[in-house]
Amino acid sequence: ITFNNGATITNQINTDVDTGTETIASVATATHDSAFFDFVIKKGLNVRSGTVYACHDGDTTPLVAFTETSTQDLGDTSDVTLSVVISGTNMELQATTTSDNWSVKSLIRAI
Repeated sequence: ITFNNGATITNQINTDVDTGTETIASVATATHDSAFFDFVIKKGLNVRSGTVYACHDGDTTPLVAFTETSTQDLGDTSDVTLSVVISGTNMELQATTTSDNWSVKSLIRAI
């Protein structure tokens, strides 16, 4: 969904995030200064949900800042860490995992 003021709401599902780092959601830096990545990470009975807030400064070599908040855990989700990076023309939410077969669902609100 894209609103008249350029804000967007979208979602993404990654059903098999394996060992290493994968991009699990992204927004265009040309049209969005910040994003709110609501997420659910799950593997078996291990579940984490929360929000990652991120913004970038729009410079030619943009800086990005992010915070993971509102996190709730069931079981052990320590195998997964989240980060936000600038890659090309996108601000990307990335998951780094030390074990295979995680599922990640995200709702992205970008402004």
